[in-house]
Amino acid sequence: MEALRAFKTIKKDSPYDRLDPRTRFFLSTVLALLAIYSSRLDTQLIVLTCVLSLSFMAKRVRVILRGLYGSLFLLVLIFTLNFVFTPNLQGAIYALVMTLRFATLITSFALFFNSTSPEEIGIALEGVGVPRDFSLLINMSFRFVPTLANDIQIVSDALRSRGLELEKGRLYNRIKNYVYLLVPLIIFEVRRSMMIAEALEARGYGLDVKPTRLVSLKFTWKDYLAIGLALLGTFLLYSFGFL
Repeated sequence: MEALRAFKTIKKDSPYDRLDPRTRFFLSTVLALLAIYSSRLDTQLIVLTCVLSLSFMAKRVRVILRGLYGSLFLLVLIFTLNFVFTPNLQGAIYALVMTLRFATLITSFALFFNSTSPEEIGIALEGVGVPRDFSLLINMSFRFVPTLANDIQIVSDALRSRGLELEKGRLYNRIKNYVYLLVPLIIFEVRRSMMIAEALEARGYGLDVKPTRLVSLKFTWKDYLAIGLALLGTFLLYSFGFL
């Protein structure tokens, strides 16, 4: 749940938020690709440090750390599965690299989605030539990640108030209890999707008229500086043999 909440958009007055959404996406993508490409422990630590530094600049360190805490089970599972097959020092280093890689992927994109609203994502996609229908699909997908987390919490609290313990008992019983969570959640989301479809029809979506935008995106010198620093950092990592 905490991992999903880390993707909820919260606008703040920070240098990171004042960057263009396309620049923020570029920074997160570069950091994620560096984490995926490199198999060195020191490189993973450097990249994760860069993500946390961006989180500090964006005033979102606590949110990002909460998201990591919510993914703690997956992080431990990744480390354990990679270490159990090679239980030695080299295996431990490899398992740690894989764990840090996953942590970097989570934090880099959680930072982007926490600072970028679905509307900005849609405008940015249409600005680079993505069809409006496809941008709306992505927009809706990202918009309802935190909404889904909130719905899960509401249904879980309702079930607990009726005496159903979701996280107690044996593993089989806990899995069976989550079926009671799944059924009302599906009904909840189907009703929500019907409401969204009716809202789109009421607002004339699908007409052959080019829509206007209240906000338009434009690069500034800060965006060019951020992109330049990201490319320079990647070049330095490659030059000094970290990649």
